[in-house]
Amino acid sequence: MSTEADARIIIDKLLEASGWNIINKAQVSTEETTSNGWADYLLKDTHSRPLAVLEAKRFTIDPYTAKEQAKAYAISLGAPFVILSNGQEHYFWDYADGDARPIMGFPGQSDLERRANIKLHRKGDIKQSLTLLPYPSRFSFKGEEIEARPYQIECIKKADNALISGRRRMLFEMATGTGKTLTIAMLMKRWFHAAMISRVLFLVDRIELAKQAKETFDEYLSDWPSVILYGGKRSLEGQIVVGTLDTISTQLGGNGFGHGYFDLVVTDECHRSIYNTHRSTLGHFDAIHIGLTATPNPGELRFLSEHESRLVRNTYIFFECWDTVGKKGRPTFEYGIQRGINDGYLARYRVYHAESVLTYEGAEWEGEEIKPGAWGREVESEDRLKTIIQEYYIADAERARERPRKTIVFSVSEKQASVLVRLFNILLTDEDCLLIAQRIDRSPSQVRQDFAKKITCYTNNGNPKPVIDEFKYDSLPIIAVSVDMLDTGYDQKSIENLVMLRPTKSPIKYAQMRGRGCRLYPKINKTEFIIYDFVGNSKRFDDPGEDYQKPRVVGTTPGSKVPKSGDIEGTDTTQSIPKPEGKESGFREFLVPEGSLHDEIRAREIILVGPEGLAIDSRTYKEEWEKKIVELKHTDPAVEKIFRGEELTNAEWDDLSYRLNSPRHYFNETTLKKAFQQPTGSLSDFIRVTLGLDKFLTREERIEKAFNVWVAEHSNSINDAQSHMLRLLKARVMTGEEINMRLFSQPPFSLWGGLTRMEQLFGKESLLQMVDELNTLLVA
Repeated sequence: MSTEADARIIIDKLLEASGWNIINKAQVSTEETTSNGWADYLLKDTHSRPLAVLEAKRFTIDPYTAKEQAKAYAISLGAPFVILSNGQEHYFWDYADGDARPIMGFPGQSDLERRANIKLHRKGDIKQSLTLLPYPSRFSFKGEEIEARPYQIECIKKADNALISGRRRMLFEMATGTGKTLTIAMLMKRWFHAAMISRVLFLVDRIELAKQAKETFDEYLSDWPSVILYGGKRSLEGQIVVGTLDTISTQLGGNGFGHGYFDLVVTDECHRSIYNTHRSTLGHFDAIHIGLTATPNPGELRFLSEHESRLVRNTYIFFECWDTVGKKGRPTFEYGIQRGINDGYLARYRVYHAESVLTYEGAEWEGEEIKPGAWGREVESEDRLKTIIQEYYIADAERARERPRKTIVFSVSEKQASVLVRLFNILLTDEDCLLIAQRIDRSPSQVRQDFAKKITCYTNNGNPKPVIDEFKYDSLPIIAVSVDMLDTGYDQKSIENLVMLRPTKSPIKYAQMRGRGCRLYPKINKTEFIIYDFVGNSKRFDDPGEDYQKPRVVGTTPGSKVPKSGDIEGTDTTQSIPKPEGKESGFREFLVPEGSLHDEIRAREIILVGPEGLAIDSRTYKEEWEKKIVELKHTDPAVEKIFRGEELTNAEWDDLSYRLNSPRHYFNETTLKKAFQQPTGSLSDFIRVTLGLDKFLTREERIEKAFNVWVAEHSNSINDAQSHMLRLLKARVMTGEEINMRLFSQPPFSLWGGLTRMEQLFGKESLLQMVDELNTLLVA
């Protein structure tokens, strides 16, 4: 039978792992005498003053049950904090503010001391400290006088109330264009002043978004320095650390960020960030967690995939706002697109349902996105794309006569994007070319060659920012054709047209693309934008946007009514396929033949690289990568510094990234993840692993890590009997097989009461929810 002494062996190791010197009595003392008994451990600050009582229990005892006993010891000794542990499950308790909460590991001395010092600067308890501060009203931001909007103040008030009530996880759903980053900056400033926080981690999934966020923080939060964490280099300079999940995930524990290093962790676009390894990254930090998203639940849009609805549900579960009775999410604050339109803060939109619809029947889908393959030869057909572009030009002709409309075209591949750019420039009529040149004071030849440009990660030899800035600030280009570059996290008020040539089964993805046009722009009197949908996305998700009828008709289509005389402006002879009976008429669909998928590409694990989407075997790609890094180890100063364990500056990382993401292999994080089948990893990680300085977790290790985080998050509601069944379940989770309810009627569960016993222990609804959550871990 295990004893408390067995648990203390593990607790000692955990304390040492967090930087405590357990043999130094000035830091850690044991069996401290109190007025109520003996405290197992007393953790002290650098002046040997009490910081926390650590109460130890044997493995079989839930440490949460000892909280009142430990609190009495802490009060007697003058320690502001309590830690409860049985060696396997741990709780941290600031007993003056809220209840004990599960933690993944122990805070270090410096972090615990910093938290104690923060509390000394408060003016009373949390409620009193926040009540004394006025809410923001007017302020200067990016050269403009800004007035805080009512919904932003509402969001801040709800966050305050959640914190006062002891809530540590919050979710803000705010439509694109409503200022999520500025709103969270306003909240951070308030909580900095109220001494609620002193360090913040702001997480994004792309370095470009990190740079945008830092710009906001540098402007609005200039008194609290912010830094971007590049390439795995830990920064000790900023109170606000901005970084990607991939980079942060490699900097946990040891010499990296401890469990208590940050007081607030904000996860931008959190619906993409809470699963598998990333979930364990977030779980590492004992902090207030706030999730920001425009689209965790696309609201008025229809779900097509149970997989995606499960991910949305688990987003709510992670941020503790899932209503299990009503089976819906109840975020801390919600401000959707329709409310923003009705309140006059977002542009209204209309949807043009195209006649020339490019469909993807026969293509393989990878989750909610199309898998690269032979289908590309069909959707990149010039004849088909010409018809679509001609229809777009005619449909937008009346609006284009008023002024050139900045437009984003969402393309499905690098090759298709290249074809589209060339065709948009060629098919621009001479009359329109001359008119645009006159209006923007450019030569007609310049309009002809720069009217449309491609913006992808390969643009400008892997440095697309200058072209993005041209599109954003200059009169040319008018059209930006994008592949996975401008669909999320891109802010440009002047966007008035969105052209959908990228199909998706994800309503979240569609809502993000739609959001690129949502911002109002009084400078050009922009009050609406148009979605030109050539792939049927809007109908697929039942988008309630008002229909936009084109002023003129291009020819007739099979199955459609013949227009009245005088309505037709020319004809179109492109061969088309009639729609099957029972479907809406009036569409010209281009189908990808089923048989075109069966070729050699399908039999290999391929990745697409470079601006032309070159298909390369992943094994070849990995071999070339390893060969390149070994070569650079002896010839490149930056790689040599990495090998020697020296830190690179931000400029050195940018330069190295630029050189690697160039012809002929275009090595970058996205393609390296695909080639190595690693869901996470920064460029630094791939270099270090190749140089033999580190190694990636195996799939089994990733799943186990995520499973342990899941158990820790639920530990306050798990009893001994449930814990036993979860240990049996862990073995099945580790195999990677999908879990279903039938599993519990099979050995070893059947030997312990089977499905009936599981439903008795967890409850039927809770068991179904648990199965859903654990299946999400299996995609690690």
